[in-house]
Amino acid sequence: MARWLSLLGALARFSFGGARAAVRLPRAGQDVVVRVTLNQIRFTAVHAIGLVLLLSGILSFLVISQAVRELGQLGASELIGTLMVVAIVRELGPLITALAVVGRSGTAIAAELATNTVMGEVRALQGMGIDPRQYLVLPRFIGAVASIFALLVLFDIVAIGAGFAAAAINGMTGSRYAEIVLRSLSARDVLLTVAKALALGVIVGIVPSYFGLSVRRAATEIPVAVSRATVASIVGVFLCSALFVLLG
Repeated sequence: MARWLSLLGALARFSFGGARAAVRLPRAGQDVVVRVTLNQIRFTAVHAIGLVLLLSGILSFLVISQAVRELGQLGASELIGTLMVVAIVRELGPLITALAVVGRSGTAIAAELATNTVMGEVRALQGMGIDPRQYLVLPRFIGAVASIFALLVLFDIVAIGAGFAAAAINGMTGSRYAEIVLRSLSARDVLLTVAKALALGVIVGIVPSYFGLSVRRAATEIPVAVSRATVASIVGVFLCSALFVLLG
């Protein structure tokens, strides 16, 4: 427990330091940060669209297919909307999207920054009076937050569409399915989903960056840093989801 609390404190200090570095970013470096950020979004979001489509479609189709069959027999078809909104859109959607980004991009961020550190690029930036967090951490942080938000929107749209197909195949009319889902969806659900996406984006952007920059000079530290970053990110994603459940 003490180890995890120490890590949490180190991540908090790292985050605040990164925030201060972002505020002090010189105008001359903004173009560089924007370019790196766009590259990060392309890798994290655009290249992950196919994976998110697959996961969202399969998950929603399986869950709604079983729900229509079982709840229909019990005369509780109204619960399908609650199941779609609460279980898939609000809970599983952000969780699975964040885990997919951790597996694809979180590991890449940790490996890339660890390699930069071992190769001396971080020390070179510091030697020139440049804060590495401005050009290495900030673009990846912004890219992770924006990418998870965009991918989650896509996940929810595909999930609702796949649920529509599952309901139709199992004998429920499209209008009935749409009525149930829209009745169950509220503004509070949308706000919670958006807030969770942003929070998970912060975790995925900060944790791998921290572990990537925590290596020293040995190349053998790179896989260790990647492994620790992945584990810590996954734990953080689950803890954040649990916290939102408690607050919700």
